[in-house]
Amino acid sequence: MGSSSPSPTPSRRLPSCGRTWRPARAPPQRIERAMAAVTRVILDKIPVSEPVPSDFRLVGEATGSELEQGQVTVMTRMLGLNAGLRARLGTGSSTTLGPAIDIGDTPQSDGIGLVVQSRHPGLDEGDSVVGLLPWATSSNVDGARLRRLEPGADALRQLTILGHVGLTAYAGLVTVGRLQRGETVWISAAAGGVGCCAVQIADRLGAEVIASAAGAERLNFLQRELKVRHVLERTRELGPQLREAAPEGLDLYFDSVGGEHLASALDAMRDRGRIVLVGRAGRDLRRPVLDDTSLLIRKRIQMIGFSVTDHEDVRPELEALVLRTDVDQPMVGVASLRNGIESIPEAFCDLLAGKVLGRVVVELPVARARETQSSQVTSSL
Repeated sequence: MGSSSPSPTPSRRLPSCGRTWRPARAPPQRIERAMAAVTRVILDKIPVSEPVPSDFRLVGEATGSELEQGQVTVMTRMLGLNAGLRARLGTGSSTTLGPAIDIGDTPQSDGIGLVVQSRHPGLDEGDSVVGLLPWATSSNVDGARLRRLEPGADALRQLTILGHVGLTAYAGLVTVGRLQRGETVWISAAAGGVGCCAVQIADRLGAEVIASAAGAERLNFLQRELKVRHVLERTRELGPQLREAAPEGLDLYFDSVGGEHLASALDAMRDRGRIVLVGRAGRDLRRPVLDDTSLLIRKRIQMIGFSVTDHEDVRPELEALVLRTDVDQPMVGVASLRNGIESIPEAFCDLLAGKVLGRVVVELPVARARETQSSQVTSSL
C-alpha cells in the first residue's frame, strides 16, 4: 500500500445545509413536465478492472410503462451512490443489496424523489419518499419499499447520517460489534460515506476512536471537523501507528477495507476483541489475510460479517441517537455533491477511486438547466 492515494476532488465548503433540497409537495404542472421523458444510466460495458465512466451510457426513452397495483412513479431528486455496488457490475454475482447488474441494466442506489403517480394506498401524488431508486430521472417503484418523508425534512441528512450509510455504521458498531463506552475502536475508510458516520456514532457512544484515511486533506477533515483525536495515514505502515494510538490494543475493528488493514487489526486486537466486516475497498485483496485460526482461538477474537439489510429494525435507535439535543457536538451528514444525471458515471468512479469526502450524492435538478459540478457540504443536526 505504498502508493499515495488520489486527492479528493477539489471542492468548496458550503454553508451548513446550503444546498440541501427540502421536500415539498410539487405543483401539478411540474409533475406533468417530469413525466414527459425518462433518462437513465445503464451499464454499457463490463469493467475490465476498475470501472471507468465510459463503462456506462445514458439512454433516453418515452414515459415508462403503466403502473401496476402497489407501484408508484417517482421523479428522482437525489441519489446516494454506494461503493459496494461495484461487486455486482458485470460479475454475475448478487449480494444482499441487490441482483447482479449486466450490460443494459440500470443500477440502483438509495435516493429521494417525488411521487408523480400512485397506485399504492399509502402514498399520494406529491409525497416525498426515500428508498432504493434506479439511476434514472423517474421510474416505477414498488411503493412498499419506500418511506414517506415529512414536508421540510432535510433530504441530505436522509442520505447520509440518517440514511443507508448511517444505518450501516450504527448496526455494525452497536448491533453487531456491541461497542461499549470506554472501548477502543478503529474505523477504516473513515473519510468515506459510512466512515464519517461511524466515527461520530462511536464518539457519541463514548468510545475511544481511531480513524484511518489517506492524504492530509482527509486526515485534517477528520481531526478538524469530526473531532477525531487519533488518525492513521493508511498509505504508511499501519502496525506502528496502531501501537502508538492504541498501546493497550483494540476492542473493536470496523473493517471497510480488508487486506493489510485487516491483517494489522488482527495483530492489534485485545483478548475477546471483535472485528466487524463491512466492506472490501482495499486494492490488494488477493493474498490471504489469515492462513490459520490459532490467533482467533488464542485471543478468543470474534470476526463477523454483516449486511445492513438485516438491520432495518434498529433505524429508530439510530434516529434517537443522532437527534439527541442534550449534547455539545451535533452530528453532521457529510457529502460530496454532483449535479445532473449525466454526472453519475464519473461520480461513481471517483467514489471508487477515493477522490471524495463523505458520501457521493447526485442531485437531479428539475426546474433549472442541468450543470455538472462538484462540491462538499456538511449538514448539521
